[in-house]
Amino acid sequence: MGLRIPPIKVKYLIENPNVIREIMNLIEEIKKEPAKFPRKLIYLAGGWPQDPPPKLLKETIINILNDEKKFLRSVQYGPTRGLTETIETIVVYEREIFNRKVEPDNIFIGNGSTELTFSLINSVLDDEHEIILTRPHYLNYLRQTILATSPAVKVKYWNLIKNNEYYPSLDELQSLITDKTVLIILSSPGNPDARILDDETYRGIIEIAKDKGVLVINDIAYRGFWYSRKPEYFSKEIEENEIIICTFSKELRIPGLRMAYILCNNEEILKRMEVIEQTINLCPNSFSQLIIAELLGKRDNLKIISEFIEKGRLLYKKVSEFTYENVKDLEGVFALKPEAGFYVFFNHEKIEKNSKKFCNDLLIKKQVALAPGYDFGLDGWTRLSFSLAVLTPEYIKEGITRIKEFIEEEKSVKEIL
Repeated sequence: MGLRIPPIKVKYLIENPNVIREIMNLIEEIKKEPAKFPRKLIYLAGGWPQDPPPKLLKETIINILNDEKKFLRSVQYGPTRGLTETIETIVVYEREIFNRKVEPDNIFIGNGSTELTFSLINSVLDDEHEIILTRPHYLNYLRQTILATSPAVKVKYWNLIKNNEYYPSLDELQSLITDKTVLIILSSPGNPDARILDDETYRGIIEIAKDKGVLVINDIAYRGFWYSRKPEYFSKEIEENEIIICTFSKELRIPGLRMAYILCNNEEILKRMEVIEQTINLCPNSFSQLIIAELLGKRDNLKIISEFIEKGRLLYKKVSEFTYENVKDLEGVFALKPEAGFYVFFNHEKIEKNSKKFCNDLLIKKQVALAPGYDFGLDGWTRLSFSLAVLTPEYIKEGITRIKEFIEEEKSVKEIL
């Protein structure tokens, strides 16, 4: 006898799996049987940093382990919203590093931005509501929306790219909003497009949403990696209808510690978040929180961390320019120039309109792994991540050389046919 549990949500997720996770399964096959493939794998699909975290981090962890009182606190339950000392440290971190004034009551800590996004969607969205995502958008937003509600939930898309140009229109956004719209989710700096909404556009989004009674979430995971201009919304005080999701994963190169937080001055949302997180997770990881409190709780350390973030920003900027210059010269490709973040997002419709096929064929034929734009809501585009090789740009160059070979071979095949 089969299970009587209705499988609607899980069925959708199974039928629409995360393509990056699928690519990683293929990569595991390559690792198990490398002899089947002529070349060593070039992995440029994932979006995490490979350069090391601040040297202070290891010292901080050792100090906690050697202090019996701190160690015991690090392995105990804490409050659902986060440890008091960690919240107070984040207040200082926001002020000193990003020049943003926040109060302790505006902060809610979680085990990574993915968890916090899911809880936020759960806190405001029901099946009869509408949500607006950008196109392209971070690949987890749609799955989280469906898991929080149902596959039938109404999702609308605000197009950020038109005719291969980054051109978000406020008029288009306003036309999407109805009396059932409750939420707009942004990521700026963007994933996968690596672009930044300008300040005028961002202010317009907040004002339109405020006038319509709509909540705006902005996931700013890549705020430490701006290249052309630093937007004012990295620093401004939070509006009542605005929630900012922040993470230490990229800024401090610690994705495995799962440390993130939201900035929100809407107490109703924070109360909803608290009861949801109590149900899902009880409380955020105490050990990770204590590491952050100890690492960032000293003024001398903050100066070192500020220098670390700025040095990293300049390194990633240099590698982003190197990667873009090489990708944009590929025949039949149009690439968006990165303004922030870890990615070069490029259109390859002249070569192959199906991005999943483009990436799968590239992986099998040339052992280069990229992330297809299909899963980000924009087919015909693909995301190349340079974060995995900022210390070894020759690795990126080799990957792009193989992509060039692949494109030339595909073109030859089409000409023969």
